[in-house]
Amino acid sequence: MRLSVLLLSICAACVSAAGTTIIRVRTVDGSVLRVPLPDDGSSSTISSILNTAGIDLNAADSDGKGSLKCQVGPPGRQTDVLDLSPNGKDRDTTAEELGLKHGSMITILPPPMPKKKEAQATNTVEEDENNNRFDPFPDLAKSISFSAANRRARALSRGVSRGMTYGDISRVRSTMHTVEHQPTGALNRVYVCQVGAARFQNHCVVQSKKKKPKGNTTKKGQDLNTIENRVALLFGTINKERVDQSRKVARTSLSTSREDQKMCEVAKVHAIWEPPMQKPMINGKHYDEGCLLSTYIGDSQDTPAKETATDRAIRVAGWLGLQPVGWIFSYADEDRHEDGDALPVHGRDAVVGAKLQIETMKLKGRDEGRKFITLTLDGRIGAAEAFQLSDVCVQMVAENVLSPPIVDEKLQSTRFMTLKDPVVVSGEETKRLDSVLLLVNTAMLSHVGLYSGGTNAPIGGNVKKTSGALLGKTRKRILAALEKKDGSEVLSELCDFDVVLAIDALIGKEESEKLCLLVRKYARGQKKGTVINEQLKLTLRSVLRE
Repeated sequence: MRLSVLLLSICAACVSAAGTTIIRVRTVDGSVLRVPLPDDGSSSTISSILNTAGIDLNAADSDGKGSLKCQVGPPGRQTDVLDLSPNGKDRDTTAEELGLKHGSMITILPPPMPKKKEAQATNTVEEDENNNRFDPFPDLAKSISFSAANRRARALSRGVSRGMTYGDISRVRSTMHTVEHQPTGALNRVYVCQVGAARFQNHCVVQSKKKKPKGNTTKKGQDLNTIENRVALLFGTINKERVDQSRKVARTSLSTSREDQKMCEVAKVHAIWEPPMQKPMINGKHYDEGCLLSTYIGDSQDTPAKETATDRAIRVAGWLGLQPVGWIFSYADEDRHEDGDALPVHGRDAVVGAKLQIETMKLKGRDEGRKFITLTLDGRIGAAEAFQLSDVCVQMVAENVLSPPIVDEKLQSTRFMTLKDPVVVSGEETKRLDSVLLLVNTAMLSHVGLYSGGTNAPIGGNVKKTSGALLGKTRKRILAALEKKDGSEVLSELCDFDVVLAIDALIGKEESEKLCLLVRKYARGQKKGTVINEQLKLTLRSVLRE
């Protein structure tokens, strides 16, 4: 046995001494080629060695993948990288200079992986959105989304055999929003104008005449009412009043002041404005939120655009002492009241309301703009409910965590929303969120708004539902009031937001502002001494008689 081993070692030594030097070349795909060197192999250059192995040194440049590079030794060893490009300095390096011996390996390095342009664009867009994003509630804001944090953590732990640590998981979890029931909102209660709500419900009812089936003996047409869901903006004021309005306390001269009683903030809706040219989708089953969002959301461009109908409504409301305090939408879905646990506000509605609240917070400031109401109205019977959106709901919409569901022909219920990123609900991670956690119940009371036209106003309103222009009978009524000496009747007719807004489109801004200030004084009780001057009367006569 010892003799055979000795003979084998002697034979191998003789072969290596007598034969040529073998250099191994490891290609990019992992295969190993053996290249014999001539007797004077120490003077052979590395380019000649690779050409003998059948490797084209100029192929990489022609394919646009960059220059060919290699290193001496197996892959993974920290050695100098040799540049084999046509102008590279290492192309003519000899085997002796590189220290190549029998059995040495030359490893061809793969070209660097190009960075994905889509990933770069996505990261750039995410960074720009985070930098330019408006956070309605900075305390709840997340500097990075869950998806980005998760990708980053996985990339950092990719080369580590142990994977993500508990610290990594905790940091990723901290980017999730915690959704829980919010007991109270910025407002304790809301006073809704009963005249405006009834008018809004009347505009949702569309009458169409269809013939009865042949089995009926009656030949007359039958009025069939269909519901076209609509949307409107609420204009009103924010006031302070006592929390307990019902309690009556006997007071004497020694009683303490009312300052010790708890006060709360309430919203009073004085006008309900419906954007013109609404086009409800799916045969009226879903309201047209685009007509409100597209004009209410501010434009980031520096150049001022043409004034939209919503901008004009906000301007006139400001002259009347009003501000946007919420929005209202109608519904006629059977599934919203199919059981005792039904909910009138679904995820799709919450996203629209949150976007409107965000724009209001940009317009009025975070403290004042967060006092925003979401009203729902059943278009069939006129039942209304009031809600506020939770702070975390508005912040998640700002971060695009809550994306609006698609409105399709099926109009599937969005009571339960599927999220892009998971959230924490009751200590558990989930991507399925119940919309009830996004709402804050708000008490609702009824009153007559200052700019509703009063209880004697026609149920269908004084303007056209589609365009917002004055009706012919409204023009005649205002012209008749202008002919009377007592100017109070004219101002009483003008205590209607829709009427004032329609007149604003007919006269100049300066005259419109003067008229709004007079109507504002009259509506707030300053009736004595509030009259329209002759010049303004002349302007109104000229535009109303056209």
